[in-house]
Amino acid sequence: MSRAGIEKAAALLLALGEDAAAAVLRYLGPQEVSELGSAMRTIEVLPRERVREILRDYATEAAEQTGFAADTRRFLDDALKQALPPERAREAWQRISMPASAALERLAWRPPAEIAGLLEPLSTTLVAVIVGQLPRDVAAATLELLPATQRADALQALAQGGVPTPDALAELDGWLTGLDRVAAAPGETMAATLLAQMSAGSSAAALNQLGQRDAALVARLRVRNLGFDDLVRLSEAGRRTFLRNIGARTLLHALKGSDGRVLEALAAVMTPTAAQRLRDDLDTLGAVPVSEIQAAQEAVGENLRHLLAEGAIHLAEESAA
Repeated sequence: MSRAGIEKAAALLLALGEDAAAAVLRYLGPQEVSELGSAMRTIEVLPRERVREILRDYATEAAEQTGFAADTRRFLDDALKQALPPERAREAWQRISMPASAALERLAWRPPAEIAGLLEPLSTTLVAVIVGQLPRDVAAATLELLPATQRADALQALAQGGVPTPDALAELDGWLTGLDRVAAAPGETMAATLLAQMSAGSSAAALNQLGQRDAALVARLRVRNLGFDDLVRLSEAGRRTFLRNIGARTLLHALKGSDGRVLEALAAVMTPTAAQRLRDDLDTLGAVPVSEIQAAQEAVGENLRHLLAEGAIHLAEESAA
């Protein structure tokens, strides 16, 4: 969906209210929910006339749609038999008609860094099957965080594999059965917490040395520790992406408690007019409770961790590597 389409859909959901929006969001994938949620956060005030315009557009579009009723199962079965050899038609029908696993759907909602950690100990065949069942954006972000050799092996298996074999699907079912009992390693949480409390120099040195042994682990630790001050470490493209995905009020409150470095880093990728407007808004904002500043900075950190895990942004030193 185009950016304009995302913004229009976000405005429609806001206009329809919480209950209707929740009913719609239940049918969307992780990336779609993320994009719509980010767009909805950036809409501070929705003018009444804009609401009317959006609803008119959707009503017109809906009136032009033509519905039809058909035995879709029989239609699809017949179409596959005509298009494919009998064995391939049976395999395709089996794959299409296989109900989506609830565990697999829940897996898709985990951060890609966490998914990569779960996949790392698995066989190449199973990794390829799992990645092939994930939404494409989630699969791509997960592959980026796997060790280079495992990533290449998984891509080769995907390219050469075709429809998963019954044995592979049975292995997938067995792995998914125990998936809900597998949480993020508590040791990683402790390691990330300790790194966050170390000095910047010691933390960076530890991560660099650890990266020579386990690049995927370092990627997961970086995601866990990313916070408001790390905005200055984003590439220029990353800072622009961040600005498109954060609400104006949240950003202002977060900047109110900063030392100025983050403001200058963001202003450097904005137009002079937009940068001056941001500074003026900060000057006129007035006093903000410390609790609201902390909440806003945590929201920024959560946004950054989400974007980094998706592969939408990169740290400057990682881009240069």
